[in-house]
Amino acid sequence: MMKKTTIENLETGVSKSCDILYKKLLKLEIVIENTTIKVVLTKKDIKDEYYIGKISNMLFRSNGE
Repeated sequence: MMKKTTIENLETGVSKSCDILYKKLLKLEIVIENTTIKVVLTKKDIKDEYYIGKISNMLFRSNGE
């Protein structure tokens, strides 16, 4: 079973459940549940709380938990 996390659209506030494909200290790759949409999120510093990424000019964040 894949690990799960939640991704939040910072513009709309909408959150979606996601499957984690890959997770390291500065990089998180996820797929939004029930879609084929893959999102790559990164941290600029390991002290940052959230991974941040963009799709179609929309900004997303996830804590990777």
